[in-house]
Amino acid sequence: MNAKLFLKNKKAVSPVIGVVLMVAITVILAAAIGSSVFGKGTSDPAPQANLNIKALSPYEGPNEAAVINFEHLGGDPINFTSNSTTKVMATIGSTSAEVNAKSLSLLDVGETKSISLNFSNKTAISSAKAGTTVNLKIIDLASSQLIVDKDIRF
Repeated sequence: MNAKLFLKNKKAVSPVIGVVLMVAITVILAAAIGSSVFGKGTSDPAPQANLNIKALSPYEGPNEAAVINFEHLGGDPINFTSNSTTKVMATIGSTSAEVNAKSLSLLDVGETKSISLNFSNKTAISSAKAGTTVNLKIIDLASSQLIVDKDIRF
């Protein structure tokens, strides 16, 4: 290659690179401004609570249900009065169902309350016998966050 010819050629690609950079900067700025203007605000956090959950009695017959005890050791109160605020899910083996926990109402620090595992699926109740492990999850529906995830052995 001829070095004199190379030095005499003053044409370059700087206008093309300049246009590409300007478009890229414009797109990045538009995305940043759009996300800050239309971004969702922070949601309220889930209640933070320390719960001691233990099995009181396993399922022992058609007229009895497995009973679980909830003891609130500290933190925020948990509202169980409505299914739209807090949901309690129990999993026994491969069967998962929502537990009716409305009887717990508002569980505050120092309180101890018990509920029975009342499922719509009677097969799930009958499998909560002595020696069975039940996974219990308490979910705050307002923030879609997990409050408690605990395995309970009967």
